[in-house]
Amino acid sequence: MISKVFSCAFTGLDCQTIEVQADISSGMPSFNIVGLGDTSVHESRERVKSSIKNCGLLFPQNRKTINLSPAKLRKHGTHFDLPIAISMLLASQQIPPEDFNDAIFVGELSLTGKIKPIEGSLLIAQHAKEEGFKRIFLPQANAVEAGFIEGIEIYPLEDLQEFIKYAQNKHLKPKTSTKIQPENCRDYRTFNNILGLSVAKRALQVAAAGGHNVLFQGPPGCGKTLLCRAFHCLLPEMTIDEILQTSKIFSIAGKTDEKNPLIKERPFREVHPTGSLVSLIGGGNPPKPGEISLANNGVLFLDEIAEFQSKMLESLRQPLEDRKIIITRQNHATVFPANFILLATMNPCSCGFFGDEKIRCICSESNIRNYEKRISGPLKDRFDIILKINRSPMGQIFNKGNEIPGHIRAKSIDHAQKAQLTRFFHHPDIQKNADMQLAHIRKFCLLNEQNKKTLDDLAVQKHLSNRAYLKIIKLARTIADLEKSEEIQKHHLMEAVQFRAN
Repeated sequence: MISKVFSCAFTGLDCQTIEVQADISSGMPSFNIVGLGDTSVHESRERVKSSIKNCGLLFPQNRKTINLSPAKLRKHGTHFDLPIAISMLLASQQIPPEDFNDAIFVGELSLTGKIKPIEGSLLIAQHAKEEGFKRIFLPQANAVEAGFIEGIEIYPLEDLQEFIKYAQNKHLKPKTSTKIQPENCRDYRTFNNILGLSVAKRALQVAAAGGHNVLFQGPPGCGKTLLCRAFHCLLPEMTIDEILQTSKIFSIAGKTDEKNPLIKERPFREVHPTGSLVSLIGGGNPPKPGEISLANNGVLFLDEIAEFQSKMLESLRQPLEDRKIIITRQNHATVFPANFILLATMNPCSCGFFGDEKIRCICSESNIRNYEKRISGPLKDRFDIILKINRSPMGQIFNKGNEIPGHIRAKSIDHAQKAQLTRFFHHPDIQKNADMQLAHIRKFCLLNEQNKKTLDDLAVQKHLSNRAYLKIIKLARTIADLEKSEEIQKHHLMEAVQFRAN
């Protein structure tokens, strides 16, 4: 007898429906799985066999064949255990025949029949809804995460025996879906405790409002790292779409659990210089998202960027422009989103004191030039804000002066974000000023003749590239949004030049 149920296979952040067919026929005892499955799929034979036996059911002794269709798509993961077991039980007529064409099955089986949690349940639930399925059977531990997708019945299972009871008496009730509620996760204490550095704080305010990349240069101990780590509190609250997209990335990477099924706080990913290229951009078999994708809708922080390997830094150039990373394999290409704000810090030289007024630099001219060359011109050109920071006098720790509190800065950032969402309402491909392309700049960033001439003259004086020229205009647009100005004024443009042409 032949039976079939449905499951899913992952291709990056997308899913594809898989038909799990089981055939039990006469012949020598065997158990074969076909359909281009990896090692974890073929090992499911032993897990399925033991779980069926230990649930008090009969494991068929004749010829058994499982086909995962379409056969041309490579399948990865242990979540095919449950659909393989259900399909085999249907084929051997050990559970009442029922039409499961409207259901998706996913779950890893233990040898005792317990159903263990899997990765990517949020993606699977959303895929099931989009493809018209009405039910999804999955591990109990993944029920909360999958329950955030409305419009589909979620049936959480503790073990295989629980599904057998459902098939016999239908007493299992679906889990009620949970509505997503955005949260304000800001904590301003660290930012408010940073005294001085007003220009750098203003730069971070502009960066948070428009999604601009920032590079801080300065001697050791001037506060570069502290500023960047406090930047997180300025970021605007996540939208529901951003929460879902970010949570899907973390889910497929195995970084969500039953207690934290959703990512409601913008990610802040700090990468160490000793990390690998794969950990940064993603990869592996099957491909998994790297740090640049885990930082999507948030921040990627590279402290002391000059200490990173050049191949890691150069790999950022394409994602910074395209806001995505494409991982190519022999038979397919996987696309992961990579729309993040890049924060980076660096010293002016190896010893860190080149240009310092009080501490003498011990580096030679050639060493200083070689240190600067560790960041290529094309990569440096992709930073919207490049700012040199000097140490603040220690006496300022006793005098707060006219410090602008973090919540005041955040309020203006929220207003700027709302202005951008309204501006780009008919352009779903962009949400922030930093994402604008040439056509958007021509439409939303008009300059009068005087301001255009001023910018043209500065571009010649500062030897600005075309990319830097456009980034200054984007910065000016963000500064104008912070000041609730519909038009870009001259002082907006001049402040943008100050941040970019350092």
